[in-house]
Order: sequence, then C-alpha cells, then structure tokens
Amino acid sequence: MMLSVVESRLHGFLKKIGMAFLMNMGCFLVEAEVPLTMFGQRRLHDLDGHHVIDVCGVGERFYTPKRDTTDDELHGHKYELKQNILRGIEVKVSRSDFRNGFVCSGCNYNYILTPMRLVAPSEVPRGVGIIEYNKYKFSVEMTEEDGFAFKGLRVLKKPSFRKIHHYQVDNATAHIARRNTGECMDSLLDDLLQSHSSLSDDS
Repeated sequence: MMLSVVESRLHGFLKKIGMAFLMNMGCFLVEAEVPLTMFGQRRLHDLDGHHVIDVCGVGERFYTPKRDTTDDELHGHKYELKQNILRGIEVKVSRSDFRNGFVCSGCNYNYILTPMRLVAPSEVPRGVGIIEYNKYKFSVEMTEEDGFAFKGLRVLKKPSFRKIHHYQVDNATAHIARRNTGECMDSLLDDLLQSHSSLSDDS
C-alpha cells in the first residue's frame, strides 16, 4: 500500500477506510494513488479534472453476452460472463478540497468519501456516489467472512455503472500489480538472503 506523504492525517485515514470499503465490495486488488488513463474519456463535469485517484480497486461484474444466440442457449441454457471493472474513491475533507475537483468518470463506479454533511448529493455530479464518515460513531471490526463491519460509515448516494474503455481497466490493473510485485520482490529478497544464511549455518 502506498499513501501520499503530503496529506492530512484525516485524509490518509479516510483513504484506508476507502480501501477497506472496496475490499468489502469484492475488489481483489486495491491500492492508493493510482494513475488512470483518461485517453478517449470525455469529462463528465467541470469538477472532473484529475487523473490520479485516491483509492482504486479492481473487481468483477457479471454480464450477459450480447450475441443473439449461442450453442448453450439453443439447448435452453443461458450463461453469464465475468469482466474486470474499476471502483474508485476520491477523498474530500474540506469544501475547498471538494471544489478543487476529483475523478468523476475514470472508473466504472466512482465515489467520493467525505466527513458527514460536507457536501449535499445535489452538488455531486450525476452517477458519482457519496460515502459519509461519522467520526463520533465510527468503529470497525472483522466479520466471520473476513470482511469489515463498519459503524459510522454510510453510502449516502449510490453510484451508477459507467462504461469505460477496457484498456483503462487493464492500465490500472497493471499499475497496481506492478507496484505489488515490486513490494513482493523486496520481501522475497530478504527471505532468500535469510534462508541462504540459515542453510550455510546448517552445513
């Protein structure tokens, strides 16, 4: 996990909440500060001016193929396929931060995460969801299903699905995977050196 160094404690904390939230939404890759490819993407709103998102997750979505008929359907069966999708969260901790803009259209599902009552639903671009954090009621614990049970966190407005180019999903997925691989290589190097050292001591 990579978090920006120059940010308030609240902003960094809400990004961590955002990561846990996306894991609850079924994302199997989650990372902070992920650059998004905006090539070919039309701006959704005047606030839609950023290309690095605070929290990004890669998940899956079921869909039915658009072909009219398939071999399976001819036998009376229909099936669904899975495709990777992006869920993104932008954290806003003040009104000036909100007015500075955020990613509104770079993911299939786009959210903003704010302290309670910072923005009204009418101020947020159409299709963008709102998650509110209540510091007075907040608590979190693990569930038996290895999820996060939140209190003091609510979805004030649900996002709507937005179709984006598949190369945008691929680009974000590759960026997260490369970052995770780099961190894994550092850990693996330490493990290799320690293991080699212990083998040398045994001989």
